[in-house]
Amino acid sequence: MVKYLPRFSKQFILQITLYLFVNALFILKYTPRVDFAPFVFLPIYVAIILTTYFLYKKYAEKLSQKVYKYLSWSLLGLFVVAIAVALICIDPYSVRVDRWSAVSFFLDAFFHGDYPYAVHTHVSETNFPSPFPVWHFINLPFYLVGDVGIGLIFFIILTFVGVRMFFNSYQKSFFFLLLLFLSPAYWWEVAVRSDSLSNAFLVFFVILWFSKNKFTLEKNFWLSVTVCGLIAATRLSAILPVALFLFKPYIHLSWSKKIVFPLGILGLVLLVFLPFIFWDTTHWVFFSRNPFMSQTSIGNPLILLVMVAFGAMLALKWKDMEQYFNYTAIFLFVFILSSQIGLMFTRGINGSIFMDSTYDVSYFTLLLPYVIMSLAGFETNKTQLTSYSANS
Repeated sequence: MVKYLPRFSKQFILQITLYLFVNALFILKYTPRVDFAPFVFLPIYVAIILTTYFLYKKYAEKLSQKVYKYLSWSLLGLFVVAIAVALICIDPYSVRVDRWSAVSFFLDAFFHGDYPYAVHTHVSETNFPSPFPVWHFINLPFYLVGDVGIGLIFFIILTFVGVRMFFNSYQKSFFFLLLLFLSPAYWWEVAVRSDSLSNAFLVFFVILWFSKNKFTLEKNFWLSVTVCGLIAATRLSAILPVALFLFKPYIHLSWSKKIVFPLGILGLVLLVFLPFIFWDTTHWVFFSRNPFMSQTSIGNPLILLVMVAFGAMLALKWKDMEQYFNYTAIFLFVFILSSQIGLMFTRGINGSIFMDSTYDVSYFTLLLPYVIMSLAGFETNKTQLTSYSANS
C-alpha cells in the first residue's frame, strides 16, 4: 500500500478530506443516539474508507467491465432493498426531521383545497413546507403510491444511470455507488426520509446529462432557460451547482441573451408560483406564509455577497468536468460552513453544536454527489471528464 502514497494529489487529499468530514459530522452527532461511542467508531470508519480506496486502487484494473457490471447492478439492488427495508421499518412520525412531511402534508392540503404553504409539518406547528412548487409535484407520483420516501429509490437509480452515462464505465460507476453506500450521511437521509439529497441528485443528473450530450448555453438557449427555471423552482440551494456550471458560458452570451436568460428563469419561476400567489385574493395569504420565508430565514447578506464573489471566481476557473466537480464540492462546503458560522455569531450556541437544533449538519450532504464524483473519477483519463467545456 505504501507505494501508492506518492501518487496522492492535492485534489484527492482535499476531496477525501471533505468526504470524511461530512460523514464524521453525522457519526459525531448521531452515533451517541444509538449507543455507539463516536470517538471509537470514527477512526474505525476512516480506516475502512482508506482501506477501501487502497484496495480499489490496487485491484481495480484486474477486474473486467463485465464483472463491474454485475457488481454495480448488485450493489444498486442492495441499495433498493436497504432503502425499502428502512421505509418499512422506520416510522416516519418517530423521527424529528420533517422534510418528508413538508412534502407529504403540502400535497395533502393541496388535494383537499387548502392553501398548502400554511400547513405545518409533523414536528412542530411553527414548521412549514419550504420546497418550491416544482419539487412538490416531482414527488407527486411517490405520494400517490403512498409514501414520498419511495423517491429515495427513484433518485438513487437515476443517479446511477447518470454516473454510468457520464463515465461510460461500470468500474467508475461501481466505485461511486460504493462510496455512497459507505456514507453514514447518505443513510441518515434514508432513515429520516429526507428529500434534500434527492433534490441534489436530480440537479446533479441534469448537469451530467447536459455535459455528456454536449449541450451548450449558446446552442441550446431556450432548453437551458426552461431547465434552469424548473430547477430554480425546486429549492434555492439547487441553483448553486447550476450557477457554477453555466456562469462562464453565460458571460460569453450576447447582451440580449444575457438579459433574456435570467428574466426567462425568473418568469418561469413566477409562473409556477402564480397559482399560490392568487390562491387567496382576499387576505393574500401567500405574502404572510410562503416558502421564501423558510429558505431565506438563516441567510446573512454579507456572507451571501462574499459567496457570490467566491462562486464567480471558481466558475470562471474550471476548464473541464474534473475541475468542475472539485470546485463545486469546495464551493458548497465553504458556502454551508460559512452559513453555519454566521449563525453562531447571530444566534449563539445553546450548548453543543451537535445538540443545538439551530445548526443543521444535514446541509453538508449536498456536497456528496460532487465529492464522490471527483473521487470516482480521480484517475480517469481526461477524455472521460471533458464532455463539457466551460467555454461552451
